[in-house]
Amino acid sequence: MKTYLKLFPLLFLFLVACNSSDDSYSGIAWDEEVDGELSGDLLSPSFVSLQVGDNRIIGSSTPAEGAMCTTFEGGPPEPIIPYFPNHESYVDVFSFNLSENERLVSITVESLDVSPFHNFEDFPCIGSFEEQNGAFVAINNSDKIDWNSDNVINFISLPVTYPLIGIGFAKSVNENILNSFRQDFPLPGYEGVNNENLDISNGTYTFWWKEGANNADYTLNFVVEKIN
Repeated sequence: MKTYLKLFPLLFLFLVACNSSDDSYSGIAWDEEVDGELSGDLLSPSFVSLQVGDNRIIGSSTPAEGAMCTTFEGGPPEPIIPYFPNHESYVDVFSFNLSENERLVSITVESLDVSPFHNFEDFPCIGSFEEQNGAFVAINNSDKIDWNSDNVINFISLPVTYPLIGIGFAKSVNENILNSFRQDFPLPGYEGVNNENLDISNGTYTFWWKEGANNADYTLNFVVEKIN
């Protein structure tokens, strides 16, 4: 009996230490320098485990060499559509799960370092950085997104099989991307996607980052809260 009593304090300290290690989460859910590149395949996103609180995604994207100003049948007569094929390099896509007592309350751009990649004199449709809307960002309620950049029509089209529930742009530090998903998208032709009552909770979601024109290093903070 005395031996058990002597061992009990040691066992208690061991259990406390183990439990404390579960609270050592740094708030970084994915860092590409540590965890590897996020997927560029929208049909096979990386999976990121989110916890209650801060969940920072630290990544970067680099455009492919190819770019053009083009048009398409039924579109504007002049080649004013910027088209970037080979999207695997400039797209980051990942999925995450939320339980029935969790809700995503914000997606904050904590840092964003952008530098031009293509020569805007050669591609006037891209415009200067000041004229651009920023990186395209989107989310859906699925574990994948059906989209590719094989041609300009696909490039400017939205997914059909796994439709998006929020679209927007990310350009400024401290902006909340989730707010843009609840507002009208600033470009015509994409009405009906965003909803002011959008609720991100209890399910599987896929987040899509697409920066086709520039090099971009970013930190996005996905903040999750418990709900009753």
